[in-house]
Amino acid sequence: MVIIEKGIIVLVLGLTFPNLVSCDWFSSISHMEDLIEEETDLVASLSHYIDKQEAKIRHLKRFVKQFDDITMQNAVDYLSHPVNQFRLFKRLAFEWDVIQDTVKENTSTEFVEKLSTKRVNFPDEKDVVGSAQALMRLQDTYKLEIHQLARGNVNGVQAIQMLRPRDWYDVGRIAFEMKDYYHCASWMVALSLMNETLFQSFTKFDVLNHASFCSVQLGDIETAYNASLEMTLIEPSHERNNKNFQYYSEMMKKSDVNLGISSSHQPLSALNPDDLRHYEALCRDEGTNLPAHIGSKLKCYLWTNHNNPRLILQPAKVEELWLSPQLIRFHDVLSDTQMESVKQLARPMLYRSTVNNPDTGKLEHAKYRVAKSAWLEDSDADVIGQVSRRIVDLTGLSLDSAEMLQVANYGVGGQYEPHYDFFGVSSTKLL
Repeated sequence: MVIIEKGIIVLVLGLTFPNLVSCDWFSSISHMEDLIEEETDLVASLSHYIDKQEAKIRHLKRFVKQFDDITMQNAVDYLSHPVNQFRLFKRLAFEWDVIQDTVKENTSTEFVEKLSTKRVNFPDEKDVVGSAQALMRLQDTYKLEIHQLARGNVNGVQAIQMLRPRDWYDVGRIAFEMKDYYHCASWMVALSLMNETLFQSFTKFDVLNHASFCSVQLGDIETAYNASLEMTLIEPSHERNNKNFQYYSEMMKKSDVNLGISSSHQPLSALNPDDLRHYEALCRDEGTNLPAHIGSKLKCYLWTNHNNPRLILQPAKVEELWLSPQLIRFHDVLSDTQMESVKQLARPMLYRSTVNNPDTGKLEHAKYRVAKSAWLEDSDADVIGQVSRRIVDLTGLSLDSAEMLQVANYGVGGQYEPHYDFFGVSSTKLL
């Protein structure tokens, strides 16, 4: 087995789809970069609109301020001076017309038109759901505390923004709609500990209601009971909750009903629990330390592949990872310039990755593969041919039966779970 360390799987930079209403933004970091550019443009347009509004207000305030001196005098004293008389006639004859035009002026047209145009390509509900699922996936895979994750801290890497209380609630609601009661309960229970004065458009009763329902679905009667108890303090006359609370109270008296949170809480995964556990451990870089008697036999060396002419002057850097079966990693396979060229070629061709449905034989999107892919041929550009030759030179393998070069870009919590890359006689090609 050969792992190409540099240049085969690449992160791709942005791309705009001017006529595409929905393109699964959450599945590609590359395309999300375009959203940042679009939003930056909108912010600049909104700032321009605010500047115009502030200029209008300043003009109106200056007009109003001249009346401060007028109101300090009575009408007779004011009109006793001919200059004041002229100013009165001038204001009423002309200046109030200008003020009327200023007030009626619509400075929002440019911004509203720009926003309406851009919204056609904005993310939709599917992208919000996809990114919420990504947060849950990261929460499980890296064993993240919800409070840290919501505050933007992921394994010590701090985001410049935090999730708002409404965001917490929406993540829990999305889990609820998916019947993912584990994540719904965990997010709602965490949210219930927050100061409820920060809640907007939802109440603490709403939060506790979800926490109670989802907890009992998991067999966690104690958490359901505690949430229901707090609900009774908020709405003592709530009939349904009172019945639930009575039921939980009776169940709490039995010693065998508090089953605890179910360990089966990974609806996004197609793996069995044991494989999933190993998979997540590898993502956390756990269990990858080699035994001393194995590691002492591994080495790094320069490789010419039996004096290949293209490797004599600049041999390949090889790292042994395992001896039997042989597993090696090639380092610095491509130059930065080559990788950037591949990225730029792939940009217009990135589409949501699919998998083969073994039951129908059709290609479809899957929750366990969150990415976009592009396929490049040697004839697309010289650099693709260079990549192919580089692979042949390093490995000594023929590419006669190889697929095209696949460039993958992963999205929010992007992943492709462990899978087999071979096919039976009747299998359909997997993309």
